[in-house]
Amino acid sequence: MALESRLRRAVSATIFLSVLAVSVAWFVWPPDLSNKSWLVSFGTLLALSIVSTLMALQVAEGGTTSSLEFIPQLAGVMLLGPAGAALIGLVSELFSTLFDQHKPVFKRAFNVAQMTLSAAGAGIAYTVFGGPVSLDSFVLTQTLAPFLLAVVVYFAVNTTAVSYVVAAAQGTAFGEVWRHIAGGLIAFDVTMSFIALVVAVLYAAFGWIVILFAVIPLFGLRFSYGVNLELQQLNTDLLRLMVKTIEAQDPYTSGHSIRVSEAAREIGRLMGVRRRQMRHIETAALLHDIGKIDVAYNEILRQKGGLTPEQRELIRDHPDRGVDIVKSIRSISPTVLENIRHHHERWDGDGYPAGLKGDQIPIGARIIMVCDTIDAMTTARPYRGALPISVVKEELVKHRGKQFDARIVDRVLEAGLLDRLYPA
Repeated sequence: MALESRLRRAVSATIFLSVLAVSVAWFVWPPDLSNKSWLVSFGTLLALSIVSTLMALQVAEGGTTSSLEFIPQLAGVMLLGPAGAALIGLVSELFSTLFDQHKPVFKRAFNVAQMTLSAAGAGIAYTVFGGPVSLDSFVLTQTLAPFLLAVVVYFAVNTTAVSYVVAAAQGTAFGEVWRHIAGGLIAFDVTMSFIALVVAVLYAAFGWIVILFAVIPLFGLRFSYGVNLELQQLNTDLLRLMVKTIEAQDPYTSGHSIRVSEAAREIGRLMGVRRRQMRHIETAALLHDIGKIDVAYNEILRQKGGLTPEQRELIRDHPDRGVDIVKSIRSISPTVLENIRHHHERWDGDGYPAGLKGDQIPIGARIIMVCDTIDAMTTARPYRGALPISVVKEELVKHRGKQFDARIVDRVLEAGLLDRLYPA
C-alpha cells in the first residue's frame, strides 16, 4: 500500500510539473498560431514524432521502450520554440496511448506527462540560454551551445522522471534505478540528438522537403537497432534452450540456471547495474554451470552422500571448464567469461578458482554467487527438501561479509526481493 501511494505521488508530481512547464512555455513564449509556416512546420514535425513513437522498440523486459521521437521534438525546440516542442511531445504521446490501452491509465498519463515535460524543459533551457528560434536560418555558433544544453535538459528530465517513478514503484533507491535506465541508452540517444540539429538547420534552409530525407536515416537507424536487439534476443533464447536441454537430464537441477539468471537480473537492477553490464551478467548466470556437462561430473551430481576430497577438487574445476566451453562462442564477451570463472569466489577470499577477495571479484560474479546459493537453498535436493525463505534469509545474514558481498545481501533483504521471487 505504501509503494502504491508513493507511486501515485510520483506520477502526480510529474503531471504537475508538466502542466507548469507547458504553462510557462505557452505564456512566456506564445506560439504564432496565425503563421501558416509555423503550423505547417508543427504538423510536419508532429507527424515525424508520431511515426517515431509508433516505431518504438522494447529494449528490456517489463515494457521499457526506446524510440527516436526526441529527434523531431528537439528540432521543434529550434524551429518552433518551447511551446511548439511541448505540443509535439504532448500530442504525439497522446496519440501513442491509443495503441496502449492495455496499460493502466496512470501509466499512460505519466508517459504523456514526462514526454511533455522533457520537451518543454528542453525548449525553455534552449531559449533562456539565448538559443535562436527561427523558421528561416540559423547561425551555428549562436545555436550549438544552447542546443547542447537543451539535449542535456531533455534527457536529464526524461531519465529522472522515469527513474523516480520506477524507484517509487519498486521501493528501490533512485540512484540505482537511474544508473540502470540511463546507463545503456543515454550515450546512443545523445549522439543521435545531433540529427535534430541537422534537421532543424536544413529545414530552415530548404523547407519541409528535408523531412523526407530525414525519415530515411531514421528508419534506417530504427531498422538497424531493431535487428541488433532481435539478434541479441535470439542468442539469449538459444542459450536458454541449450541450458534447459542440458539441465532436463537431472530433475534436481532442471531450470536452475534460468532461475539464477532471472534472479541476477533483479538483483542487478537493485544494485543499479548499467544495462549493457546487466546483459553480460544475465548471460553469465545462464551459463555459470555449463562446465558441469562434462561426463566427469555425472556421478557427483547424482550422489546423495558427501563428496570425497578428489570429488571436491574436481567440482572446483567446473568454472574453468565452463569458460573453456563458452569462450568458443564468438559473441560471448570477456566480461561474461570473467563472471562465469569467478562465480564461486567468496568475499573473504576463501573461494575458488583464483581466491579473489572483496572488490577484486567482478560484481557480476558476486551477484551470481548470491543467486546460485539462494536457488540451491530453495530447491529440493536428493539429500534434503527445499528450505523455507525464513531460513534462506538467516543464512544470507549469517554469511554476509564472509561468503557474500554484504551490500548485495542488504539490498536484497531491504527490497524484499526474496518474498517477491518466492511468494509463500
